[in-house]
Amino acid sequence: MEKRMLYKFTFLIIVALLIIAMYVWKWATDEKEPQDPEDLFDESQHETEQLPELQEEKIDEVLEDKENQQNMEDQRHETIYQDQFSDKAVTHAKEQAQQGLALYLLQISEWSKWKGVVTSSFLREIKQDGPTIKGANVERRIESIELFASDAPKKDHMVFGAFATWHVTSNGHVTNQRTQLFYMTMVQQDNQWLVNNIVTPNEGMEGKKDS
Repeated sequence: MEKRMLYKFTFLIIVALLIIAMYVWKWATDEKEPQDPEDLFDESQHETEQLPELQEEKIDEVLEDKENQQNMEDQRHETIYQDQFSDKAVTHAKEQAQQGLALYLLQISEWSKWKGVVTSSFLREIKQDGPTIKGANVERRIESIELFASDAPKKDHMVFGAFATWHVTSNGHVTNQRTQLFYMTMVQQDNQWLVNNIVTPNEGMEGKKDS
C-alpha cells in the first residue's frame, strides 16, 4: 500500500515537472525578438517628422478658410453696391478709388491731376496736410494696389479697401519700402464717384463734408 502511494506520488511529481517544463519552453519560444535600435530610431524620427507636416497642413487649411471667407465677404459688399448703384457705377468708383490712392501715395503736387478724382474738400485737406517729396533725385514708385469692396458707414457712400505696396528711391537706390492697408470713401457728385477720404484702419472713415 505504501509502495503504491509512493509510485502514485512520484508519477504526479513527474507530470507536474513536465507541465512546468512545457510552460517554460512555450514562454521562451514565444518571446518577442528584440528590435534593432536603429529601427526604433527610424520610427521615432518618422513620427517627429510627420508632426510638423500635419501642423503645417492644418495651418494652411485655417488660412485658406479665412481667405475664402474674406473673399466671400468682399464679394458680398460689391454685390450690394452693384444692386444699389449699378455695375457701371461700381466699376467707375473702383477706378476712381485706385487713381485717388495712387495720387496720394505718389504725393503728386500738380493739383490739376486731382480734379475729377477727389472732392474739393478732400483736395483742400491734401494741400494743407499732405507731405510733398523734396529733392530732384527722390521719387516714389507704386508696385501694386489690390482693391476690394468694404462696408460703407452710410447708404449713399461706397468704401473700398486696398493693400498698397510702394517704395521710395533716392539717387536710384531704394531707401524705403512699405505695404499698407488703406480705405477710400467714395461719394457721388455730378454723376461721378469721387474720393472723399483716404485713411488707414486706425483712422476715421467718413471724411470731410464737401462744400
